[in-house]
Amino acid sequence: MKYQVLIPQFLHNESIRNYIPHTVKIQKGDTIRWINTDSEPHHIFFIKIDPNPTNIEVLDERLYLNSGEVGEITFNYNYERIDYVCKIHRTECNSITIFTEDYKNMSNTQRLRCLNKRYNTRPPDLLSFLDKNK
Repeated sequence: MKYQVLIPQFLHNESIRNYIPHTVKIQKGDTIRWINTDSEPHHIFFIKIDPNPTNIEVLDERLYLNSGEVGEITFNYNYERIDYVCKIHRTECNSITIFTEDYKNMSNTQRLRCLNKRYNTRPPDLLSFLDKNK
C-alpha cells in the first residue's frame, strides 16, 4: 500500500513545523511518498527508535527533496517505530509506526496498547544521532 506525507509551506516564524500527517501507521512493506510543497529544501534522515538507547540507529535511508520534488521509500523493516527528522530544519520531527501483524484485524484495544508502548519510548535526543552521521 502507498501512503503520502505532505511537507507544507512553512512560514519562517513558525515554531511548530510538522509534516502532514505527523504520524504514519503502515504495514511492513508499504511505501510512503513525501511531497515537498515548501519553498525550501528538506533533507530527511530516518532513525530506528528502540526502548534501549544503545539500539537507536540512523538508517541508510535518506531523502533530499528540493521545492516541488517527490521522494518515496518502501519500509521492509521489522522495527516497530522509525522517526524522521529534517537535518536542515531540526525541529521537524515526525514518526512512522510499522505493524508486522495486520493492523486492520487488530481490535481497537490491541491497537492502542501497541501504539502506547511504541510512543512511550523517548530517545534521548534525535539530533545528536544526526550529528554523528555527517
